Amino acid sequence: MSQISNLYRLQQIDSQLDAINSKLINTETVLLDNSSIVIAQQIFTEAEELHKLSSKKLRDAENKSFDTRIKIELAEASLYGGKIHNPKELQEIQNEVAALKRLLTTLDDKQLDTMMEVEEAEAILIKSKEGLIESQTKQIESNAVLNGEKTKLLGEIDRLESERKATMPTILVSDLGMYEQLRKSRNGVAVAKINSRACNACGTTLTAAVIQATQSTGQIIRCPNCGRFLYPG
Repeated sequence: MSQISNLYRLQQIDSQLDAINSKLINTETVLLDNSSIVIAQQIFTEAEELHKLSSKKLRDAENKSFDTRIKIELAEASLYGGKIHNPKELQEIQNEVAALKRLLTTLDDKQLDTMMEVEEAEAILIKSKEGLIESQTKQIESNAVLNGEKTKLLGEIDRLESERKATMPTILVSDLGMYEQLRKSRNGVAVAKINSRACNACGTTLTAAVIQATQSTGQIIRCPNCGRFLYPG
């Protein structure tokens, strides 16, 4: 096998390694991305806090209604207990009972509104918990698939690295040095195949002499435009 064929083979291996390593990086990035769970957890936490606040508000409303009912019962007990005979005092108690009953009506209305708030908050809490569980389940399922893909990619990398290691000794040190330089400066492509009488990498049309040289001289010919090694194919 000629030197340019060895370099082209190395280029093929390295291009595959570049593509697989890029896929591996993307896979690992997705594996580390738990933003959907974080958002779902935040929504659940907010719903939980809303439910706690509305529940506390309901308890407070219930306590106020209960305290008012006790005050009404005590006032009515005094009113009808027969111990108070002073008309003025009786009138004051009657007025107090009437005011307390009006207050109780208002408190009961507020308590009813608060109960509705609690029900709505509970519905939101249930929905947000379902959303969190769904996000966690999807993440687990997705990660299982991605970890399987990651294992395959790592296996491909090991196989290609072995092929690369076997190819390296077939290439002259000087050519290998230039190859690595071109890889760094030409977006990872140091060897370009001639396709339709043109450099497949930069598209420059090649002269017949250049094409002939790549096919017959046994020397490594470079593209006059981009400087890449030319492989006749």
